[in-house]
Amino acid sequence: MSIDSPPPAPAAASPAAQRGALVLRALPLIVVGLVITFTKEYPTSFGFVMLGVLGLASAAGLVIGALRLPAGDALRGLHLGLAVVATVVGGLALALSSFGLAFLLLLVGAYAAFGGVGELVWGIRRRGAHPIARDAIVIGAATALLALIATLVGDPRSAAGFLGAYAIIAGVFLVIAGISVGGTADGATDSTPGTTADKEHSPS
Repeated sequence: MSIDSPPPAPAAASPAAQRGALVLRALPLIVVGLVITFTKEYPTSFGFVMLGVLGLASAAGLVIGALRLPAGDALRGLHLGLAVVATVVGGLALALSSFGLAFLLLLVGAYAAFGGVGELVWGIRRRGAHPIARDAIVIGAATALLALIATLVGDPRSAAGFLGAYAIIAGVFLVIAGISVGGTADGATDSTPGTTADKEHSPS
């Protein structure tokens, strides 16, 4: 009688891979946010272009970062899901840029709602079990807030301005989160009871 061995546990992502995934996601946000900030005129067409570029560039960064993570890492699934949302919204923004302000706000709201709520739920479900969970909760909540703001603005300047402000804040936060997850993981390894680091510093 043979006993089947349990399936191997999924490989854990290295701190460097997780850091890279977060930074690659952050870069398009920071760049687009800065472009919006230093642009004087905000016609509706500009908002469509910025949303389109942000969506497609973010999707590329999300996919590249996700592919560096092990197949079993939950962050990989989150980033691939967010990449799908970003691709659809970015493509629609560039293809349908003549549809007017109402459609632009609808796209911003959809981008923020689907991505934000999805990431917020992901973070809550994995709180305490994944090193990125708390950061996902913060970013998810901030992104969902952008969806709410999109329903309240009524002019292209406000729409682009809030999108730019969100992009910079979220991008900087993701960079800090990426740096922190590497330091946290390394620190946790050094302080785990019974590790080499503990033995080296043990008085015995």
